[in-house]
Amino acid sequence: MPNNLTNTPLNTTKTMTVLVIEDDLVSRLTLRRVLEKAGFTVVEAVNGREGFTRFMEVHPDLVLMDVMMPEMDGYATTEAIRNYEQDRVVPILMLTSLDDLKSIDLAFEVGATDFITKPINWSLLTQRVKYAVRSSEIEDKLLTVQAQLKFSQKLSLLGYWEWDISTNQVLGSDSVYDLFAVPVHPHMDMEQFIANVLPQDLNIIQQTLLNVIQGKTKNIQISFRVNHFGGSVRHIECLGEVFFSDDDKPLKMKGSAQDITRLHKAETLIDYQAKHDQLTELPNRVFFNETLNTYLTNIPINQISAVVILDIDRFKKVNDNLGQEKGDLLLSKIAKRLRRVTREEDFIARLGSDEFVILVKNAKNEQELNQSIIRIFRDLTKKYTINEQELFITFSIGLCIIDQKTNIASDLIARANIARSESKQAGGDQFLYYQTNMNAEAKKELVLENDLRKALDNNEIEVYYQPQVYGNTLKPYGAEALVRWNHPTEGIISPVIFIPMAESSELIVEIGLFVMRSAVKEAEKWHSQGYNDLHIGINLSGRQFASSDLMKDVQSILENSNLPAKYIDLEITESLAMSDADHNISILKGLKALGVAISIDDFGTGYSSLSYLHSFPVDTIKIDRSFIINLDTKEGKAIVNTIITMANSLNLEVVAEGLEEKVHIDFLQEKNCAIFQGYKFGQPMKDYEFEQYLRKHK
Repeated sequence: MPNNLTNTPLNTTKTMTVLVIEDDLVSRLTLRRVLEKAGFTVVEAVNGREGFTRFMEVHPDLVLMDVMMPEMDGYATTEAIRNYEQDRVVPILMLTSLDDLKSIDLAFEVGATDFITKPINWSLLTQRVKYAVRSSEIEDKLLTVQAQLKFSQKLSLLGYWEWDISTNQVLGSDSVYDLFAVPVHPHMDMEQFIANVLPQDLNIIQQTLLNVIQGKTKNIQISFRVNHFGGSVRHIECLGEVFFSDDDKPLKMKGSAQDITRLHKAETLIDYQAKHDQLTELPNRVFFNETLNTYLTNIPINQISAVVILDIDRFKKVNDNLGQEKGDLLLSKIAKRLRRVTREEDFIARLGSDEFVILVKNAKNEQELNQSIIRIFRDLTKKYTINEQELFITFSIGLCIIDQKTNIASDLIARANIARSESKQAGGDQFLYYQTNMNAEAKKELVLENDLRKALDNNEIEVYYQPQVYGNTLKPYGAEALVRWNHPTEGIISPVIFIPMAESSELIVEIGLFVMRSAVKEAEKWHSQGYNDLHIGINLSGRQFASSDLMKDVQSILENSNLPAKYIDLEITESLAMSDADHNISILKGLKALGVAISIDDFGTGYSSLSYLHSFPVDTIKIDRSFIINLDTKEGKAIVNTIITMANSLNLEVVAEGLEEKVHIDFLQEKNCAIFQGYKFGQPMKDYEFEQYLRKHK
């Protein structure tokens, strides 16, 4: 690849855009005039909040920003930009009349590229801007080259490694650490590097390394197996070259490692063909029976599994109309879709003709199993395209739940087949459980999911508000916004039922955004009525938190509201926060830069590391209700007291949820818990009911 990264000229093929964020009118107009004269396009903003919005809209090539501004100062705006941008790092030049080192250090700490002191040297300004843009272009090209190299290594499942024999230290590319299933670490010895190699293959590596140390070999080529993440086994091939000193002593070895698992699988092609269907490449009946029998010998306790058999309704008619060739193509497409819509741990097979079977493993409960079947059923019945011809087909599906007493594979398959036959006799296009008492519940849940897709448009989704009070005075502190579904015929549907349905699709993001807009609008109304200090707590779902539009959505809501951002508490669960702690810290810092508060919900039920909790930009932790209801025990009191003490040491406020008894209040007041929430102070209520509550407790 040619090196075009040095002596790179400023890109003149397009006009560069500079975003100027400056609250002083004279300075802003002067900056515009000087920059436009130098050939730049200038976009203006009068404060940090407006500047962040303009940044998201125009994606400028450089930001020129004052430090001291209303709404959001330069530090907060810089931090918001750094946490928002994805693919490139836009240069940010800070304008400041502050000449103390502390202010300059803070500018660099939040992500500024450089700073320019006031009064501005106008003759040098454009040169500084051009230099910053040119440096940014060079950095972008470097990042592109690095990304291309990393992508190439990823495609080829290839990694680079280097072993310093004298120090026994190993260095390598990120991909090679992944191949060996070890964490990236700058100081790793060879023993740590090969720690996940299968024990029966370790002697191959150890003998090879011994030959290298003794100078008996100059090149190596070995293959071995590695226990990988999730319990899988990878076949790895290593090539290496030994480098010697002038007196022929081995100094280091450099080489490559490649995942050859696919090649290894190809070598077992004969066994593969014996156990797989030639048309769909799915496991066949023989392989499925073997797998099911093996699974039945060690069924996980307290989890639900099932055998699911399905076939196409009126397949003979479909086959007659399409022809044999297109009929086979349809079966192949169904097989591919089955692979896509089932989980990795589930097992799919083709039993013959148009009949398929799924071993659904390890669902947490019957509701989760039902959700999986509904998702499979829904996705399978979406349209198929066969040689540009659209085709809609339906399926008859039968299920048999596996329990500890049923351990004969043939019986399970027979029962699932009975349920499938009943489904077909009832007209098809449905699924039935072998346990007939579950059929009504399964049908009801499928109907509910279809209704949920129309609930927002039909104004059936509502926001309720549960009061929160100050712990010392028991006066209103604010409320937590809770979503409810007011079904036209079923009445209020519990979130326990419909939230998992929404989570299994993208509906939860749309519902979450609706709740956020409604709650902020309602809190703004409370403030306009004179309740100036009320807070509003809003829960973020996992999908909503992972959405790339989250910061943009929050910023848009803030721009269209007069409610100060500090009164908005965005809540995420402890388990969600810790699911990818380092990445999530960055997202939370971006939200914090917008001025909102951050709360950790259900605290104590997850797996927080105190070191991570100290790093999280969190304002509040909410003690889970399960701890509060155990306050009548010595252990329960000790746990809650520990949480409050820890929170105080980290300068975090504490919200206690689920308060129902006076004894709970007395204990928590004694421990100076800041905020209370629970039925003792009010159940979740509609907006007008909450306003009545406020007037009553004013």
